Amino acid sequence: MACPMCGGTGRIVIPLPDGRELETYCLECLDREAEDFEEEDEEGVFVPWEVLDLI
Repeated sequence: MACPMCGGTGRIVIPLPDGRELETYCLECLDREAEDFEEEDEEGVFVPWEVLDLI
């Protein structure tokens, strides 16, 4: 089933107040990937580099 936020592309575009657009990874898809990874590896926590860049 396709993601309701990005339609399965893995990316979303966020319109900024000044008219520009910010393209980023879909957090819903990243969360789903993290859950899949946690099921495979119970000892570690999966945090994609793209998410770390946002912090």
